[in-house]
Amino acid sequence: MEIDRSPDKHPWADIERGAEQIGRDFVFSRKPNPALLVTNSWNDKIIRQELRDTIEKCARYGCPLELILKDISTVKYEPQRLWKWADIAMDLVGA
Repeated sequence: MEIDRSPDKHPWADIERGAEQIGRDFVFSRKPNPALLVTNSWNDKIIRQELRDTIEKCARYGCPLELILKDISTVKYEPQRLWKWADIAMDLVGA
């Protein structure tokens, strides 16, 4: 039987606790809050802060991290919001 090495962490999870418990043994599979992409006005500061918080907490515990944006039903007719989110995430992880 194969072990799932990337337990899901929904947008409302306690990131600090999760990263500490997962440690280096598994991949922290973070599902950021998709509601941040559908606000009336785009706010990259909030998105950047949410992602930075997760990245910093995982790094503190040496916890591998993957960011998966899902459950998106709308982007206010602005698909470029998805690209902007990806650019912010890539910038924060140094890619």
